Amino acid sequence: MAVLKQLPHQDIISGFKGVIDFYLWKGKPCARKWPRHGKRTPYPEEAANQERFAYANRLWPTLPEAIRNVYIQMAVGTRWRGQDLWVRAYMKGLDY
Repeated sequence: MAVLKQLPHQDIISGFKGVIDFYLWKGKPCARKWPRHGKRTPYPEEAANQERFAYANRLWPTLPEAIRNVYIQMAVGTRWRGQDLWVRAYMKGLDY
Protein backbone atom coordinates (compact mmCIF):
# COMPACT_ATOMS: atom_id res chain seq x y z
CA MET A 1 0.00 0.00 0.00
CA ALA A 2 1.24 3.45 -0.91
CA VAL A 3 -0.16 6.49 0.90
CA LEU A 4 -0.75 9.37 -1.51
CA LYS A 5 -1.04 13.12 -0.91
CA GLN A 6 -4.25 13.14 -2.93
CA LEU A 7 -6.16 10.87 -5.27
CA PRO A 8 -5.36 11.39 -8.95
CA HIS A 9 -7.98 12.61 -11.44
CA GLN A 10 -10.72 10.12 -12.35
CA ASP A 11 -9.31 9.71 -15.88
CA ILE A 12 -6.01 8.49 -14.44
CA ILE A 13 -7.77 6.15 -12.00
CA SER A 14 -9.84 4.73 -14.87
CA GLY A 15 -6.72 4.27 -16.98
CA PHE A 16 -5.13 2.07 -14.31
CA LYS A 17 -8.24 -0.10 -13.79
CA GLY A 18 -7.15 -3.70 -13.36
CA VAL A 19 -3.57 -2.66 -12.55
CA ILE A 20 -3.67 -0.23 -9.61
CA ASP A 21 -6.47 0.09 -7.05
CA PHE A 22 -6.98 3.65 -5.71
CA TYR A 23 -9.02 4.01 -2.52
CA LEU A 24 -9.45 5.88 0.75
CA TRP A 25 -8.34 4.21 3.98
CA LYS A 26 -9.34 6.02 7.17
CA GLY A 27 -9.71 9.15 5.04
CA LYS A 28 -6.22 8.87 3.54
CA PRO A 29 -5.83 8.37 -0.22
CA CYS A 30 -3.96 5.16 -1.00
CA ALA A 31 -2.99 2.96 -3.92
CA ARG A 32 -2.10 -0.71 -4.16
CA LYS A 33 -1.63 -3.44 -6.72
CA TRP A 34 -5.01 -4.56 -8.09
CA PRO A 35 -6.18 -7.56 -6.07
CA ARG A 36 -6.05 -10.91 -7.84
CA HIS A 37 -8.21 -13.86 -6.93
CA GLY A 38 -7.16 -17.22 -8.24
CA LYS A 39 -9.61 -19.92 -9.20
CA ARG A 40 -9.86 -22.78 -6.80
CA THR A 41 -11.21 -26.27 -7.19
CA PRO A 42 -14.38 -26.73 -5.16
CA TYR A 43 -14.46 -29.36 -2.43
CA PRO A 44 -16.24 -32.58 -3.48
CA GLU A 45 -19.33 -31.74 -1.39
CA GLU A 46 -19.40 -28.24 -2.90
CA ALA A 47 -19.12 -29.59 -6.45
CA ALA A 48 -21.94 -32.07 -5.82
CA ASN A 49 -24.13 -29.29 -4.43
CA GLN A 50 -23.35 -27.07 -7.44
CA GLU A 51 -24.35 -29.88 -9.79
CA ARG A 52 -27.66 -30.42 -7.95
CA PHE A 53 -28.33 -26.66 -8.00
CA ALA A 54 -27.64 -26.43 -11.74
CA TYR A 55 -29.81 -29.48 -12.42
CA ALA A 56 -32.73 -28.01 -10.44
CA ASN A 57 -32.46 -24.76 -12.39
CA ARG A 58 -32.39 -26.64 -15.70
CA LEU A 59 -35.56 -28.52 -14.66
CA TRP A 60 -37.59 -25.35 -14.01
CA PRO A 61 -38.54 -24.65 -17.66
CA THR A 62 -39.48 -28.31 -18.20
CA LEU A 63 -42.01 -28.38 -15.34
CA PRO A 64 -45.68 -28.32 -16.34
CA GLU A 65 -47.03 -24.78 -16.41
CA ALA A 66 -49.56 -25.56 -13.66
CA ILE A 67 -46.76 -26.56 -11.25
CA ARG A 68 -44.68 -23.50 -12.14
CA ASN A 69 -47.74 -21.31 -11.51
CA VAL A 70 -48.20 -22.83 -8.04
CA TYR A 71 -44.61 -21.91 -7.12
CA ILE A 72 -45.08 -18.43 -8.61
CA GLN A 73 -48.24 -17.94 -6.51
CA MET A 74 -46.43 -19.19 -3.38
CA ALA A 75 -43.78 -16.53 -3.97
CA VAL A 76 -46.24 -13.62 -4.13
CA GLY A 77 -45.59 -11.21 -1.26
CA THR A 78 -42.12 -12.63 -0.52
CA ARG A 79 -38.67 -11.66 -1.71
CA TRP A 80 -38.45 -14.93 -3.65
CA ARG A 81 -39.35 -15.84 -7.22
CA GLY A 82 -41.25 -19.00 -8.05
CA GLN A 83 -38.07 -20.52 -9.42
CA ASP A 84 -36.25 -19.73 -6.17
CA LEU A 85 -38.87 -21.65 -4.19
CA TRP A 86 -38.69 -24.56 -6.64
CA VAL A 87 -34.90 -24.81 -6.30
CA ARG A 88 -35.13 -24.56 -2.51
CA ALA A 89 -37.77 -27.31 -2.44
CA TYR A 90 -35.61 -29.47 -4.69
CA MET A 91 -32.45 -28.89 -2.66
CA LYS A 92 -33.76 -29.21 0.90
CA GLY A 93 -37.55 -29.01 1.03
CA LEU A 94 -39.82 -26.16 2.05
CA ASP A 95 -40.34 -25.34 5.74
CA TYR A 96 -44.00 -24.45 5.86
